[in-house]
Amino acid sequence: MNKKNILNSLIILLLALITNSCGKKYAPVINEGRIVYSVDFPKEENSSSLVAIMPERVELSFKNDNTALSIRGFAGSFNISFITDNQNNKYYSLFRIMTDKYKYVTDSDGVSFGYDQIRDIEIEKLSDTMTICNYLCHKALAHCKTINRDLELWYTDDINIKKSNINNAFRDLDGVLLKFQVLLSGFFMELTAVEVVGEQVNSDLFVVPESYKDISKHDLDSMIRSFDSEPEGAAK
Repeated sequence: MNKKNILNSLIILLLALITNSCGKKYAPVINEGRIVYSVDFPKEENSSSLVAIMPERVELSFKNDNTALSIRGFAGSFNISFITDNQNNKYYSLFRIMTDKYKYVTDSDGVSFGYDQIRDIEIEKLSDTMTICNYLCHKALAHCKTINRDLELWYTDDINIKKSNINNAFRDLDGVLLKFQVLLSGFFMELTAVEVVGEQVNSDLFVVPESYKDISKHDLDSMIRSFDSEPEGAAK
């Protein structure tokens, strides 16, 4: 190989290295799939004995702008799901406690169950960015007057879910949350996406089973408080 060919080869290699190091590739925009979050319950923020059996992961499925957030765990005795039906303006909180099944229903004017403590929120979008699961995320702060603190949010515009936060406390924020802090039913938690998958999702996930009975917010609050007040290790 002559000197000219060697020089050309070196230039091509150098250009390739520059392109790979500077041209960061992000995940493709998706309309359907699931997001898996890890969940952390900081000990300094939570005093309830229930923290010991709280789930370590949460899964969000989405399709046609509907979402289903599933929280499984609690030693198998207590499962929660939040289903968003944007087409019919209905938002469901489903609770399975042992063999009992309940549903609490709201609309866009109501407050989803568990978020009473963090109402009156003002969203401030910041210029900070971070990559989570290969998605470019932007930082925001939720200034919450009712608990007198700021909650840190990281969201992406590259996952297509309209009104993605209509069924949580951050309904004024456009964008899908991939890392965020939240106070839910008295529990402070931090969720971080560890997996984002674009795939076909079964539509049945967004349908409320007929076996779930309606329950009022008052009765649901009472039931949750009684569950928390049981001695540690006691059976329900």
